[in-house]
Amino acid sequence: MSREETPVLSGSLPAFEMFMTSWELLAEKHARLKPLIDIGLVWAYKYYSRMDNSRAYVIAMGMFFLIRDTGVNFFA
Repeated sequence: MSREETPVLSGSLPAFEMFMTSWELLAEKHARLKPLIDIGLVWAYKYYSRMDNSRAYVIAMGMFFLIRDTGVNFFA
């Protein structure tokens, strides 16, 4: 996930968390949809857990802040 030449992975993690939170709230409001939403959330939690356990995501996020704060683009 990148914007032009600069990686912007850091924006995708909060967006993914917001998606999961929205689905959790939707399941609370609509009990009839809860079984279907829960199936989707099981996959979302599994994917999120894999992201959380991957060093690549941590490194990419660190690189983003390094580039943003110093102005040095290692990818140009």
